Formats: sequence, C-alpha cells, structure tokens
Amino acid sequence: METFQELMTQLTPLQIGVAAVAFIFLLIGLRLVFKKPPAHLTAFSGDAGSVLVSRKALQELIRSACLLDEWVEAARPTIRLRNNKVTARVELRLARPEDLKAICERVQEHITALLQKSLSFEQIGEIEIVVKSFGKEAAETERLPQKSLPPAAQNVSPEVEERDSPAKEASPGKKD
Repeated sequence: METFQELMTQLTPLQIGVAAVAFIFLLIGLRLVFKKPPAHLTAFSGDAGSVLVSRKALQELIRSACLLDEWVEAARPTIRLRNNKVTARVELRLARPEDLKAICERVQEHITALLQKSLSFEQIGEIEIVVKSFGKEAAETERLPQKSLPPAAQNVSPEVEERDSPAKEASPGKKD
C-alpha cells in the first residue's frame, strides 16, 4: 500500500491543481446547502432603528392572506430573500379548478398588499403560486358516475325525471 507522500510524488502539478479546485467547489457547495437562512427579515429601517419580522410570522400572515379567497382551502408559503427582495412561493389547494387565473391573481394581490401596506416591505420580488391540488369536493364530483349525481348536476329537468319514473308508471291500486 502506498503512503500519502509516495502518492503525492506521482501526481503532476496539473492533477494537484484540479483536485484543489474540486475541493474548493465542494466546500462552496456544502456551505450553500447547509447555510441557514436568517430567522428574521428587515421590514423597514428608520432613524429609531429597524423593524424585523420572523419568517414564521411572515408565513402565517401570507397563509391567512391566501385564505381570504373563498376558493383557497389551504396554503403553504415559503419565504426567501433573493437580491435583497422578499420572494414567496405559495403552494395552494383550491376548492375547484375553475377560473384558475383569476384566483391566482387575487391571491397574488392579497399577498402584495400585505407585504407592501401592512408590513411596509419595500423590496418585493416574485410571488410564485403553485396549485398542488384541488379540494375533495372537486375530486368526488369528477369520480362519481353521472347517474349518482343530483338531478341539477345531471342537467336533467325535474319534469322529465318524474315522467320517466317507474313509480308513476305502475301504481298498484289504479287501473288505466
């Protein structure tokens, strides 16, 4: 088995340089992976000092802003600080898949208003909305066969249903 010293004498300077660069990139990568983001974000600064908001508090506020929309059943925000701007990625569960664009725009407006007006965040970045799922009601409606839906959902008028009903056709006590 070769010792470290013997191995080093067999390597060329180019190989040692490549190994050193690879080691530096590995250290940088590990630092980026394990670097903990700041626990508090600076909302604004003034002559008297700074106002800080914790990430958890900001996530709770954004979640409540999303839930203001009646179509949003659940929200899971992630807050990041990029280029000195607060960015948000919000995963939503919506009640139904209808009018997706309008719902997402309303949610983005709620979040922007919250960050700008309520918390006075000056640098707001992108607010990304990710629709992860639709509510149980929408999924059950899609899975049920057409027969088991109520008459209004089947687009069948009540008059047609009464006329075709077997109970009306054959009454046991009456003869035609």
